[in-house]
Amino acid sequence: MRYFTIFLALILCTFSLAFAQEEEEGPTPLGPGKGSAAIYLGPVSGFNRSIHSANLASFADDPLCPFFTNGSSNGFFIGAFYEQILGGITSKHSLVGRIIFNSMPSSFIKEGDTYPSLVEDGKGGFTTVLSSTRHTLDVTYSMLTVEAMYKFNIAYGLVVTGGPTFDFVLKSNLLQKMELVEPANVKFKRTEDPRVKRYENNDRTIVSWDGPPARPTNQNPDVKESSVRFSLKFGVQYEIITGTKIDIIPGIFYNLGVTNVNNVESWKVSAIQAGVDIRFSL
Repeated sequence: MRYFTIFLALILCTFSLAFAQEEEEGPTPLGPGKGSAAIYLGPVSGFNRSIHSANLASFADDPLCPFFTNGSSNGFFIGAFYEQILGGITSKHSLVGRIIFNSMPSSFIKEGDTYPSLVEDGKGGFTTVLSSTRHTLDVTYSMLTVEAMYKFNIAYGLVVTGGPTFDFVLKSNLLQKMELVEPANVKFKRTEDPRVKRYENNDRTIVSWDGPPARPTNQNPDVKESSVRFSLKFGVQYEIITGTKIDIIPGIFYNLGVTNVNNVESWKVSAIQAGVDIRFSL
């Protein structure tokens, strides 16, 4: 409810500002006043460089284990948009609504410690060697996104835009592993530790979690994944007017995540987005 109130306030402020400025300017040779509002439609697609800012323990019940703090990866978005000019067709103000499929995955890597390990010496006994480990975390995160953006045309096709986005999580998964890096002749000893989901790569890899990004712990058994993400998106675009009914509008944006991925951990998802709107006038 709090995010809906913020969203409604932003929309009302946008309408008030846009129409107030149009009325203050009044008719001019370049802007003869309000007329029929122009409407545009079209597809949109682009690239996401997703950034996950987190503070995640590699083993949630062990504070001595390393923490994952920052991860990133490449994703994409694709969808459609609707643009409504506010005021007359010469107005510099418009509202843009988009419905988008967003993919914002991430990969975390944290180098582990060096441990003494026992390996067979080939003579029926064991010898001690030093082994090093690595912790990895691969996150799948995709959403259906609804955007409400205010758009202002500065001059000569240069546009600034910003507004809230509401993301409904479609698919999320967290795959966490602990891997033996070296030497090649060492493997983990199998145990009944409940934190171990399975062993892979000839017992050189431990999978500690493969499931939703809401890992229950002894301290927090009721960890829940957030099904809705809220963010603030702003950026710049450049309108390439082709002289036909089709315009090309490339742009770059920053998508700032506000809500956390789950209800316990500090874990926000943001993205640098570069894309293109293909605009058809009606």
